[in-house]
Amino acid sequence: MAKIYYILLFLLLTCGAVYSEQSNVKIVLEDGYYYTQLENGEKYQIVKQQEPWAINKIVISPDQEFVAYTAANGLGFECEGRDVFYCRIDGSEKTFLHRFQNCVNTLLWQSLDRKSFIFVIPKNCETYPVEVQVIDFQSKQVIFSFVGDSLGEIRGTDCNQVYYQGKPPLMGRKIVCLRDLLYIKEPDSINVGFFTSWSTGDIYVSTQTDPVLKLSDLPELSRPLGKKFGEFLKGRYFYIPFIFSTPLNNRIVFIGDAETLGLFGVFDLNEKKLLSLDYSDDQKFLNANWSPDGSRFAVIRMSNWQKYIDFYEVDEKGEVDLIKTYRVPTDQPLSDFRWSDDSKKFYYSYLFSNYQKVQVEVDLEDK
Repeated sequence: MAKIYYILLFLLLTCGAVYSEQSNVKIVLEDGYYYTQLENGEKYQIVKQQEPWAINKIVISPDQEFVAYTAANGLGFECEGRDVFYCRIDGSEKTFLHRFQNCVNTLLWQSLDRKSFIFVIPKNCETYPVEVQVIDFQSKQVIFSFVGDSLGEIRGTDCNQVYYQGKPPLMGRKIVCLRDLLYIKEPDSINVGFFTSWSTGDIYVSTQTDPVLKLSDLPELSRPLGKKFGEFLKGRYFYIPFIFSTPLNNRIVFIGDAETLGLFGVFDLNEKKLLSLDYSDDQKFLNANWSPDGSRFAVIRMSNWQKYIDFYEVDEKGEVDLIKTYRVPTDQPLSDFRWSDDSKKFYYSYLFSNYQKVQVEVDLEDK
């Protein structure tokens, strides 16, 4: 019995010693790298302090078990996009968390009731609109976003004052409390975003580090569709400025340009399959919008200064069929695109005068 007691005492003291060594972890900068340094002097290299286009940010978790840090990803305006990673304080188990197209100026890590939240803060960034993103460390998802460019802890509470350009925002949240974040069950819609790189135009999703679609793969992917895309492109510079996702984020419509060439495609993210591709020298594709159930989508195109809305349906096998073409009877800019709940009607608006908008209904059942 005494032997067991001493073994337990030894383990308790050993664990206590390990915790003591980690209880005052700090970040140090040496030779251009961030290190974690334990109380006993041990140091572990985490990430380079400055990369091309990026000064990385780093923060220690409240329990001092982990660190979160950023790395440049080459996306966004002037390649200011950042990826957020985390690892243990000894640099092990490095794990990707989320990809952002905008810059990250500060990381703030707070905990409450055994739940941790990483605030991704864009202060002093040039990109607008400016929003703070909140990552739930347990689910590894962005669960909340709000307008602001900095936070200030409110002493004696679990809340943070929200600031925008040094003042509380005129619109939106003025205070964000950890206890409110505990009750968020579903991730924010910003949890999944789609971006294109400036250098290649490849398509990325915010929850993955590798591109979901490489533009260099399009000629091969289009062969089963009978499209000789590589020949049609003829070396023209190709760029995709617009990506539209289904509500379930399982398929996307991408719209691009290659000099005089306009094109759009439908890509299945789960199957990694190109479902449709359309391109033309005399047409431009302007916008796309998915129905609530993800079975239909509308594409707005322009041909010889005349606007059309093409409506497509995607069946369970991934076949894409054109079901209706609607000629837009106005040359005014269109806005306020939306679908009816049953996906049978489509609505848009245009400015009738300086003060009045007209809403138009398109019935897809009316052939």
